[in-house]
Amino acid sequence: MINIEEIQPGWTVVDAHGEEVGKVIEVNAGTLRVKKGGLLGGEIQVPRDSITEVETGRVELNRSKGDL
Repeated sequence: MINIEEIQPGWTVVDAHGEEVGKVIEVNAGTLRVKKGGLLGGEIQVPRDSITEVETGRVELNRSKGDL
């Protein structure tokens, strides 16, 4: 089971293909708030069940950027 409480603001979020989605802004009980990278930017909410692995400084998801 993934311990979402380990995740810190500023960590990089990558999709299922290893492409960077953005940076963690805030960690809530069931979601991550992520600041998207790129020209358009914006924010997205990533549900806990989309997280497959957590390493120091990096959060991997089981979805592609397009699915988010």
